[in-house]
Amino acid sequence: MSSRSVDLVVRRLATEAELDLSAHVLRHTFVTNLIRSGADVVLVAEIAGHRRLNTTRRYSLLSQADKDAAVEAVLVEI
Repeated sequence: MSSRSVDLVVRRLATEAELDLSAHVLRHTFVTNLIRSGADVVLVAEIAGHRRLNTTRRYSLLSQADKDAAVEAVLVEI
């Protein structure tokens, strides 16, 4: 099944469920959740099939809360 076919199926099912969803959104969410759960970015890039880590970074947009938590974790150790 091509990636286009997968996207069409996801979009059709999402429309039936009254959701705004695509295969791209599912992929983005999956990669972001892997990063947020602490998975190594190199491992995530491998899972996602990315050749470059910069590609993975685009999919793993971190929130301000994620950044604040990272800084707080370091401050607690000090």
